[in-house]
Amino acid sequence: MIKSACSFLVVLTVLMACSPGSIPTSSDAERYKEDLSYLRPTYPEPVDSVEMDTPVDAPSYSNIEPKYDVTTQLNAILDSIDVLRKDKRYIDGYTIQVYSGYDSEEATIARGKVYAVLPDSSPSLKFEEPNFKVKVGQYYSRLEAQKDYSLLKEKFLSALIIPHRVYIK
Repeated sequence: MIKSACSFLVVLTVLMACSPGSIPTSSDAERYKEDLSYLRPTYPEPVDSVEMDTPVDAPSYSNIEPKYDVTTQLNAILDSIDVLRKDKRYIDGYTIQVYSGYDSEEATIARGKVYAVLPDSSPSLKFEEPNFKVKVGQYYSRLEAQKDYSLLKEKFLSALIIPHRVYIK
């Protein structure tokens, strides 16, 4: 008897849990109205003290003399650096290598794809025995190369930013 009563309660509980609840209808939403305007903050109207049509007189700084002018000392230092680096014709920079392999046709195709991704670039195709290499751009820093690298990385999974000498003209 107790066993059948417990099983009846279990079945009844399961059936009650599975029954659909009340679904709100559009008429229920239309009946519910509550005015919350008293809770909204109020702000005073802004007062325009200056009209936009009148020009504002900007102070003139053209007749101010600098107190601590370092232009001559800075020019002297820059000139000495220029004299020390006069014989150096290159700087250490970076380039993006998009292809390196044995097949010249694949290298030519890769060079054409670079034009599709970066139309203003001029990729170079070089044969460095035993590989063909396609390189793009000359950048002074790795950060400068990163923008083009992110565009090229979508098409060329093996693209790399590599060190490269940038020759100064």
